[in-house]
Amino acid sequence: MKLKVGLIGAGLVAQAEHLPYLSSLRDRFTIAALAEPSVTVREALSARYGIKGLHGDYRAMLDEGGLDAVVVCSPAGTHAEVVLAALDAGLHVFVEKPMCITLADADAIIAARDRTAKVVQVGTMKRYDPAVEAMLASLPDSAADLRYVSVVVNDAEFEPFFEPGEIARGNDVPQELIEATRRQEAEQVEQAVGSGDEAVVRAFSESFLGSLLHDLNVVHAILDRLGEPLPAQVVGGDWWNEGRAVYGALRLQNGARVDTAWIQLLDTFEYRETIQFMFAEELHTLEFPSPWLKQNPTIYRRSHRSDRAAEARVVSAYDESFSRELRHFHECIVDGTPCRTPPEGARLDIDVLTQMFLAAH
Repeated sequence: MKLKVGLIGAGLVAQAEHLPYLSSLRDRFTIAALAEPSVTVREALSARYGIKGLHGDYRAMLDEGGLDAVVVCSPAGTHAEVVLAALDAGLHVFVEKPMCITLADADAIIAARDRTAKVVQVGTMKRYDPAVEAMLASLPDSAADLRYVSVVVNDAEFEPFFEPGEIARGNDVPQELIEATRRQEAEQVEQAVGSGDEAVVRAFSESFLGSLLHDLNVVHAILDRLGEPLPAQVVGGDWWNEGRAVYGALRLQNGARVDTAWIQLLDTFEYRETIQFMFAEELHTLEFPSPWLKQNPTIYRRSHRSDRAAEARVVSAYDESFSRELRHFHECIVDGTPCRTPPEGARLDIDVLTQMFLAAH
């Protein structure tokens, strides 16, 4: 079954990942409509992908109808209203992370999903990485011997990975819309953590919810696989450099600690992202490439002692998680496959990250 999809928001992740993969999965999806406030961008992408239904606002797209699902890539502060409107219009929803900013909106999305009986899948794409799947399959039976978990990301963002002009950009978005969108995000951040100041918005919405969330989502999946009660106890949090660096810590039931850090380093061209689970008798490590690099493998390494040697198993996984999550979205809608990254998981991530942020004050 081929699904007619509308894309809402055509920024970096939409252009770099979702549009190319939706287009390549032509046996599963037709990109039938695009909602994007920049005329320049939507006309460029219409020409590039043959999209016929062009709209300046998502409401016009929903009103026109004729869709089976939407892929939501609009700014984070708009996610809740867009997801709820799409569900009310009878559509299935794929929403980029973060699903929303406040726990109240997360609860509203879960309730609307239940009421409409539609699929809501959150775009935490690392959960669809074959290397993550290999690690989940190779873990011990419990967290009893888990000693420490480390997450460290130094993020060069996107500049090193794209040629000039590769991402269509426009300076024709109305200023009043830009300002209204920023106010909307700031108001939601204030509801969540008590302040809507610029640095707070950057730290909480962009860094904690927009970046560190990816790794926490993987950590939560692994802890759940090990039978660890969730949420774990938040024992620390911090942010600095105007919100461009963040940290959070958890304490597990057996006393083991989880330390997580995401650091934005725009003046470097080096991206590194590592998740490591240290057990008493073995180490499990994931090393992720930049999400903007295609066909660059995620490396999963499991090592343990064998007599007087360290024996390691290494999996280099090339299949692209951005493509695999869209294939999964199709399976959820067409075949009734249970969603791997549902709103409940997103709510858990947002709850823990909120506590981490508040622990810094």
